[in-house]
Amino acid sequence: MHIIKKHKGVAVLFLISILGIILSFFAYRSEIKNLEMRNFKKSLQEQTKLKLQTTKDYISDMVYSLNTTANLIQEYDSIYDPHILEILDISNEVNMFSFTAVVDKNGKGYTQNGTSFDISQEEYFHTAMNGIVAFSDVQSSDKLPDTYLQIFACPIFSYNSQVQGMVLGVIDLDEFNEAIAFRYSKINGNIYIIDSKGNYISRFQVQDGSTRYVNFWEDLGSLQIIDQDISNIKDDFKERKSGEFSFYDNGHRRYGCYMPIGTRNWQLVYTAPDTAVDEALTNFFRIDTKHTAFVSICHLTWLLCVIWYFRKGTKEIKKAHQEVSENIKILHMALEHSKQPIFEYDHKNRHLTLKTDFPNPLFDNQSGTITPESIIKNNVIVPASIPDFIHLFRIIQTQPDAKTDIQIRTDTETLWYRISLNNIYKQEEIIHTVGFLEDITELKIMEQNTIDKLELQNTLIAKALVYIKADIKTNRLLEINGQETHLPFDEFLKNKVLPNVHTEYKPIVSQELSMQTLMTKFREGTDSVETQFIVTCKNQEKWVSCMAYCNASNPSKLILVISDIDKKKRQELALQYQAERDGLTGLYNARTARTKIEEALDIGYHSKEKQVFILFDLDNYKLINDTFGHTFGDQVLMDVSEIVKKRFRSSDIIGRMGGDEFIILLRNMRSYQYADKLICDLCEMINKTYSINGKEVTLSASIGVTRVPIDGYTFKELYEKSDIALYYVKKHRKNNYKYFEEL
Repeated sequence: MHIIKKHKGVAVLFLISILGIILSFFAYRSEIKNLEMRNFKKSLQEQTKLKLQTTKDYISDMVYSLNTTANLIQEYDSIYDPHILEILDISNEVNMFSFTAVVDKNGKGYTQNGTSFDISQEEYFHTAMNGIVAFSDVQSSDKLPDTYLQIFACPIFSYNSQVQGMVLGVIDLDEFNEAIAFRYSKINGNIYIIDSKGNYISRFQVQDGSTRYVNFWEDLGSLQIIDQDISNIKDDFKERKSGEFSFYDNGHRRYGCYMPIGTRNWQLVYTAPDTAVDEALTNFFRIDTKHTAFVSICHLTWLLCVIWYFRKGTKEIKKAHQEVSENIKILHMALEHSKQPIFEYDHKNRHLTLKTDFPNPLFDNQSGTITPESIIKNNVIVPASIPDFIHLFRIIQTQPDAKTDIQIRTDTETLWYRISLNNIYKQEEIIHTVGFLEDITELKIMEQNTIDKLELQNTLIAKALVYIKADIKTNRLLEINGQETHLPFDEFLKNKVLPNVHTEYKPIVSQELSMQTLMTKFREGTDSVETQFIVTCKNQEKWVSCMAYCNASNPSKLILVISDIDKKKRQELALQYQAERDGLTGLYNARTARTKIEEALDIGYHSKEKQVFILFDLDNYKLINDTFGHTFGDQVLMDVSEIVKKRFRSSDIIGRMGGDEFIILLRNMRSYQYADKLICDLCEMINKTYSINGKEVTLSASIGVTRVPIDGYTFKELYEKSDIALYYVKKHRKNNYKYFEEL
């Protein structure tokens, strides 16, 4: 009986021990699962913060590009200025929106293609009129089915800081979704951006689920929420709070985190499955459960499983450490390639600590502790940028991030830098502030060049006789003086422009302003082409200039501006005439004559044209000066120059080389024999006897002639040979001419 009782006691102890082991097993299992779940949720929250920052940066870039367009439009007195359409065209080509539009302070607006609309009843319109960048909720498109739009509204300020209107940037949510997804690194879950009404602004899904993407609240209502009420989640969204929730989707448990995105009442939602947690726990408990019937084996199995679990965790930690080390190396390589300085800012002590050793003008030549004040005292920041620099470190005390553009001067130049500060929080307390320096000098130069080009075009357009917009691809006009048209460009040039062009310039205009010529020059990198010519207007001849511009960001768009340059051109020609002409005779002077003959000889060499080179001087000219005086001699030279002008063509080149020596180049001769008659006539017309007070002197010409290309191609060679022929005539028989090849 005692033995039975003793065995009963052992059995009770055994059962108690087994029960204790089972209870310990389940307690241990519950603790392990809770630990895994906490790690999983923490990881989910951290990933949500990273995606939140990526989304914020992208939206900030969109707002910045829209604000740049608003600043350009601010320069005009009215938002209905026709030049604003040019700004919208440029904005549509460089910003991130599907298209942009301008709205006045009454809510009336128009797009770059002339479409008008009214948004005076929209909430975002009233927000923007208060001087705040506003965002609409998701809206369906009136013209495109199954297309949803998001509208950004940026106020346009006048010079007295009053809001005179706004610029709208419209995005297609499908395109926005692709752009956001492109910026996310590889993720294991679904990411949504939700507006205040539950509409999906962006959705990026890598896991299968039953979400239908109709409306977030409707979709959430169709799911089985575990540890939250939908009303509580809605309250968090309205109060811009972060939170988490669990739900079942198609029989699978998933976890989600949400955080305010900082724009209106938008929220970033990130959900992921707990598959990894369940798989790890299932494998662990499958081994442990098999041996719970035997106390000793259960203890041993439990110990082995614990050891296995921690060894597995150690391997994963080592693997994770290796991946982190590799990522750090990649990060260092990326930083080395970008050469972007990074620094840390201590809010308490106001210290700046440079984390990279890349040279930069902001931190160079700094000794001791670096602070914002010491940088200012070092005189590296342009005075106009100092208020922005100070304001940056003031607002980062209360804002999660801040950025500003400042000018920094070096010994040789002035540069533009963008300073970005980002706070890292722990339980709503700032633990680190990281700063980045980005050299944006080239970007600022491009922006200024764009503004300068617009100002130049606007100035020319304001003074233009005719202002034309054309499309190179379709070879058609788009506008003439603001009036829409679809006339073919070549037809316009042929029927509207060329009939008014002076006959001498018709070939030039036809060639230089043809679409083929303009396209060739623009492809070679030229962004503007000028052609000057004479037109006949009301029986008067007038000089005009046609400037052709090609937009570098949109090569298919062409602008033609025809302006009146008659007064300026005639002044230039008068100055050019004085510089090129002989003061007495009005013929080309020696230097100009030689230059123009050399150019004509070069053209003739390639075109194989026949040309005749004539050099002559006056016989007995010195005797005329000695007998009748130099005043009379000057009049004789002017008479000879008039004879030459009348006898030869305007296309021929005639010059006075000095004294009584003259030079002529006959161009485009049908035959060399035709020159003989011209030269004979010249001899007869110059040959003349002057008689005053019983004194007589006979004037004649001795002429030397060479032929091109028979006697040479260069001015020097032709001049020397003609000079030899001239002196042969003067020595043997004056009042005559001789070809060099006949000597």
